[in-house]
Amino acid sequence: MKTIRKPVSLFFGMLLACFICSACAFNQSYIQTKGAEKAEITGNYTVFLYGAHHYNDIATVAILAPTDGPHKFDIFATDWAYRSVKGVAGKDAVAMADKFVSWHSSFVRTQTSKILAPSGEIIGYEIRPLYMLTTFGKEDVMYVDYLLKEHNRIEVHIHLDHDVEKKLYGDGANKVRDRHK
Repeated sequence: MKTIRKPVSLFFGMLLACFICSACAFNQSYIQTKGAEKAEITGNYTVFLYGAHHYNDIATVAILAPTDGPHKFDIFATDWAYRSVKGVAGKDAVAMADKFVSWHSSFVRTQTSKILAPSGEIIGYEIRPLYMLTTFGKEDVMYVDYLLKEHNRIEVHIHLDHDVEKKLYGDGANKVRDRHK
């Protein structure tokens, strides 16, 4: 009888641990993005410019956060991985973002998206590069995740698509990924 009780209690203990871990994972709200036109970007912005540090740094993106907006954007990366410019007018912010993300020789065009709060209101914009399909196997080579945290803080995680990262770095891709955590 005791031998049956141990596996059953072990099973329920593991089930409880999994439930607790999954509850923590579901406690995060992902922010959605949706296609946008550059002409709709008006007002003043803080422009976050991420990436473009070496000749093949394709994880490059610009995020435009309204200067007077209620949400605070935090890039989840080391300070040297990005820079920010505050108080840039909409048209100038778009020009700055376009120039920043278009430097790579495989650049084709930009993709502009609005960043939406859970309520559907626009809380910022994202301008990212799309690359030649023949160079990296896909045009859109990265993931940008926006997580809503407490006090209207938006945590931004930027990373390369796993297949693209392997193509660029081979077996060293895991080491590069670990370095950016």
